[in-house]
Amino acid sequence: MNAKIKLLTVLFTCFIAGFAAAGDIVPGLDDSTAEFDYTTPTDNANAIVVNTTYKTTFAVVCTPSADDISNSYSGSVVVLENGGTGNGSGIYITNGMYVFYAKDDSSAGAYPSGMYDTDLSDNSISLPIGAAVADTEQTVYFSYDAPAGQGYGAVDGQAVSYSVTGFDGEIDLSGSQTVTFLGTHEGGIAGGPGNLGAMTGNTEAPNIYHVDSIRTFTDPEIGNIRAQIFYDVNFDVLPNDPSPANGEIDVDPDAVTQLQFDAAEDPANPGSVNPNITGHFVTVYSSYSPDPNQASTVDYETFVPAGSDPVTVPYTFQLGDVIYWQVEEQISGASKGDSANIPGPVWSFEALPAIPVIDSAPADAAGFAGETLSMTCEFTSKSPANVFWVKAGDPEIILDESDPDITFSGSQHGDSYVSTLEVANIEIADQGEYVCRVTNADGSVDTASAKLGVKRTIGYWPLDGDYTDASGEGHDADPNVVPQPEQWVDGVDPAKTGQALDTVPEPYAAAATEAFAPAAYTNEMTISLWVKWSGDESPGGFWSGLVSSNGDNGNNWFFELSANGQLHANAPGYNPWGNIEADNLTPGEWAHVALVNEAGEVGKMYINGALVAVDETYQVSKAENPVYLMCEGMLADGTLDRPTVGVFDEIKMYNYALTGEEIAAEYYDITGETVCADPYSPDLQFDINGDCEVTLADFAMFAADWGECNLLPSSACDF
Repeated sequence: MNAKIKLLTVLFTCFIAGFAAAGDIVPGLDDSTAEFDYTTPTDNANAIVVNTTYKTTFAVVCTPSADDISNSYSGSVVVLENGGTGNGSGIYITNGMYVFYAKDDSSAGAYPSGMYDTDLSDNSISLPIGAAVADTEQTVYFSYDAPAGQGYGAVDGQAVSYSVTGFDGEIDLSGSQTVTFLGTHEGGIAGGPGNLGAMTGNTEAPNIYHVDSIRTFTDPEIGNIRAQIFYDVNFDVLPNDPSPANGEIDVDPDAVTQLQFDAAEDPANPGSVNPNITGHFVTVYSSYSPDPNQASTVDYETFVPAGSDPVTVPYTFQLGDVIYWQVEEQISGASKGDSANIPGPVWSFEALPAIPVIDSAPADAAGFAGETLSMTCEFTSKSPANVFWVKAGDPEIILDESDPDITFSGSQHGDSYVSTLEVANIEIADQGEYVCRVTNADGSVDTASAKLGVKRTIGYWPLDGDYTDASGEGHDADPNVVPQPEQWVDGVDPAKTGQALDTVPEPYAAAATEAFAPAAYTNEMTISLWVKWSGDESPGGFWSGLVSSNGDNGNNWFFELSANGQLHANAPGYNPWGNIEADNLTPGEWAHVALVNEAGEVGKMYINGALVAVDETYQVSKAENPVYLMCEGMLADGTLDRPTVGVFDEIKMYNYALTGEEIAAEYYDITGETVCADPYSPDLQFDINGDCEVTLADFAMFAADWGECNLLPSSACDF
């Protein structure tokens, strides 16, 4: 469902006997397709294969005891579970309720936020199915379709329906593919009932979700028992495919004047309407509670005779309404509420609110000082609306066209509006976060904020006898150890770059700035510097820092050098990457190196103006932390960590991504040497002589060997 999660639950007495023909427990699923079908308790059985459908159905016949459903017990009772030590799913009894738990977290740290948790984004969900009754044989099933975000199940015919959010494309529902049914042991993973993949080893988890508090049925073999696991679901044996869709928001009352659904399928003949349906009872609720002890308010009821799909029901609603509705399939002329009928789930949707609705928030924008940037928001309002553009802050600033650099424009087409903010002659004072605020007679709403950034040099340390930041941003650095006079040496080209710092005599002359966030408003960054690596390993270990950032807000990013001269980059949550060995730095030779982070999570690495490595998943953090020059960070004792041994000159930092041409220009401006900007480009696959051009000279080298053949017998060489 959407961010406004609703728990949708409806109770009914039983399914018709005709369902049993398709499955003894689960309507619409053929028993012969079950991955697991047991009639005896089992512990940790390697009985199934990997679940790749991200769909699962658990089905159980069992008889709980009074002890099994006792609320005095703080943990959960395993009924049927499929999983490993960190991932899996299953049915448990918790606080007297059958509950479906699922967890996808190999660290075992995730656990539900409560008994009703329909948000999978934290890697766990908890979906109650119904009440467990002591000393009574009960039939329980639950089906979960992760890609569709749907869950449906029943206890003795009393049904529940859920919409689940947070599915990110995959979920491990089967863990190590072991199964525990009722179980025979006590006491968690160590000798306990199975691997319990739906439970957690997190010490902070409440007892009801904690693996150490799990237990088993008191008398698991009393009465008839059976367990099934399917890697499939079937919601179509109930009324299905509602329109508006279940959980839909911002439904326009002017555009939608009817409810629509498909009739329940015949379990014995999928794709065909159940032939026993003679009509449809439709109930619309103006308020609805999943708690059977709380009343729901019926707004509208009607009966629609059986006909072809889709079935439609005229219905009108107002702005701001939240609509709940349910279809009960009439079987063979039975009256409403008859146990022969097939009640469906309660669906819901939300009408377009009376206040404006944001359809498109402004996007981040960045440019150079003096340029013009624009931001646009789109929204819907059923009544006349006004727009204000606001710069966030304390206090916030409502923008005004009395500022000659501020221009507003917009358009309206019916209920749809577009508003654009234009900021001319941008300067650092304009940098910040902006929102579009929309108001009408019923209220106001703000868009998500968008960042406006000014591209510029945000750090420039020429190392001409000190650590001053020549960019004007004020990010002067402090050395860990004051350098000796002889450490200030000629730069890469003294006429152009002045002095440089030689860290060979004292590596801990490396330095650090105060905390700042280079990419805060642009989502981009470039580091550029000259280094003459000595070839010596850092006194701190294998890796040594060139320019890095980390601190109290965690690791930002590292641009570093290995003990064999390989460039290397890393950022939180990403794998380290670097150039191939053929491009490693040569000890004792000046090299220009650069690291570029583009906004689309693309990292690029350059040596002497040439592109030598690309990573498609690289994004630096935007946290405020110190920037470390010529080292990697700071140790707990205040010593700078892993300084690089060599000579450094012209360290620069930009809050935007330099292009390949701009990187090559930085190299050319100092050396006067041309650059093969992308030596590994597929366009140069026929550059035989290695001059970064594909010309007749390359063809001549290729043609010089034309006709040479070493095949035997020699007759095979005939052309």
